[in-house]
Amino acid sequence: MSITLQELGDLVAKTRAERKLSQDALASKIGAPVNRSMVAHFEQGLRVPPPESLAKICRELGVPEQIWTQFQDPELQKRLHFEASLSEMVGQHVSLRFHDSLVAEAAHKAILRLLSTDLTLAQALDALNTVLVFYGVERVEPPFFSHFLGPDAFKSPEVFEKRVREYQAQAIRLYSTFRVAYLALRAARDMQQALAPLDTRRDDAYRGRIPWDTIETIDDARLPDLGYISAEKVQKEQAERQAVSKFLRELAEKIRGQGRAAVDSYGEKKRRQMDSLLRKFGTSLQHGFLSPLFVPDSDALLREADSLAPKAAGDIALMASTQQTAQRNLARYLSADHMDVYLATSMRVDADFVSVNSFVASLFAHDDIRPLKLRYFNPTQSWIEDRIAKGVVEALMLRRADFTIYMAQKSDTFGKDSEASVALGQGKPVIVYVPKLLIPEANLDSEALSMKPREELRRILLAEGAADDRENDETMDDQSLVARIVTLRLQAATPSQIADAARRHWADFDLYGEANRIEDPALREAYRKWLDGVTRRRGAEELPEPLREHFLRILVAVTARFEQRAQTFRVIHPLALQVILSTGVLNGMLVVRSVESCATLLHQLILNKLELELVVDEDNYKLIERSTRSTLRVISRHKLIANAFAAFYK
Repeated sequence: MSITLQELGDLVAKTRAERKLSQDALASKIGAPVNRSMVAHFEQGLRVPPPESLAKICRELGVPEQIWTQFQDPELQKRLHFEASLSEMVGQHVSLRFHDSLVAEAAHKAILRLLSTDLTLAQALDALNTVLVFYGVERVEPPFFSHFLGPDAFKSPEVFEKRVREYQAQAIRLYSTFRVAYLALRAARDMQQALAPLDTRRDDAYRGRIPWDTIETIDDARLPDLGYISAEKVQKEQAERQAVSKFLRELAEKIRGQGRAAVDSYGEKKRRQMDSLLRKFGTSLQHGFLSPLFVPDSDALLREADSLAPKAAGDIALMASTQQTAQRNLARYLSADHMDVYLATSMRVDADFVSVNSFVASLFAHDDIRPLKLRYFNPTQSWIEDRIAKGVVEALMLRRADFTIYMAQKSDTFGKDSEASVALGQGKPVIVYVPKLLIPEANLDSEALSMKPREELRRILLAEGAADDRENDETMDDQSLVARIVTLRLQAATPSQIADAARRHWADFDLYGEANRIEDPALREAYRKWLDGVTRRRGAEELPEPLREHFLRILVAVTARFEQRAQTFRVIHPLALQVILSTGVLNGMLVVRSVESCATLLHQLILNKLELELVVDEDNYKLIERSTRSTLRVISRHKLIANAFAAFYK
């Protein structure tokens, strides 16, 4: 009894369903080397399993041997392997299913001749085109054949598959589906021109520019001035600022003696009035006085009172000077001869200004980047009072820039997410920078830990953990394993190393904003004062217990959050892939975790010289950037999705 692979696949799928087995369940029941992907491809008629696996699947399901044993024939396996790779190359399923037996036999022999005969380039091209006729596939022209295949491609089905994968790794960068790619490239007369967007570039043009040194650097200490309205308006608000500052100090004093009851001692009208003023001045307090979530934190209220207090004449003058400098910088950004890099950020608290500015300063001073004389828009160094004008400026900078760097903070905003989406949709590269915990002296690099396989994490925990770790590590997920290892290494760190970590990470991790994790008001106040001393390089470095324990928990919690965000951006974030509107190609973000890796990747993007590899799973073809493991391009293997892209992006 002779049937096609598709018919055998249909029979296997039907029999499995009758036995109420999922593909996963069937694969698990049989065991290695059979897996769900192998079963799925078999049932779809895409690829015949190796002889041993084929036998195990069919015998498990009770498929009669006279039906499936023909597929163990080496020559048929060879042809089916070729068909599977050919389907991948042309972007559509190919089969001899609907030919009569005589035609199918002629095609089978033509394929075996192609795969078993030493041919010249012209002979191999003719032989391949003969085979394509049997499958109803458009013939290829010599430029396509010479560039992607050549006669050596047909030494074996395995070599042909390898050449097809190499072709796909280039096609996925330019086309929305492999069907569209094949139709465009198979007939291209000038392959060099067709693939020109993939050519490596030189950076001479960047190096030959006039140095861009016109931006006036604003000191970190003055950056918060740019979060205000104009200094002139601040002057007019003095009375209101005096009122809210006085209220906050008074409330803080009452809270020390009465706790939350102090808030209720004020009438609703007074509290609503103060809430309105706090919103007007851009308070950092998370909840208003009418909210049941308001935390009665006297130290936080006093710090907010200092921040919002009326400005002395000298402070207002300094604010005005800072804002004027930033306005001059804005004029230079708007008139720049080029705009290479746009920084997508959100600045809610003072720490955000420091974090962004520190990253930008380090990146563009890097040895790989500084000689290129890049023009970049740093939002921490520019200012304009009108919010609509600010949005217009940023839209223009984003449109002009060739590259976007998205700074992932603990939480992100609609505006920043929109900017990343727009850049991806224009086909521009987007680099996402996600901070990490790095304490080299304590052997602690959270990114390196998070990239390790589960078995390696378990090995580390078994070696470094306590007895309870050795008993329970099998029940922990990867994120919990990383968090536990980070905790152990932090606990072993010296007071000096912990202080250095706070000094290095306070802005990126917004460590002041994490004070609310500490429930005890006295400990919260002690925590903030310790941070004041460490970040300003004065005061004791050692943390007393239990404050040290609280701080280590904060570091672990924020670290875990950033590691999860990095993984989300790298794999599952809704923004991780966007359709390039002009071509239908899916454009992905590149996730970096340090200034060093960001500089390397940015330079490689300028040179168009990323290190890429094609990864194929049962759902997608993914082009992965090797150093960051980020997904740059994707083509779905879902048939309807592929058809839709082919229909709408021709």
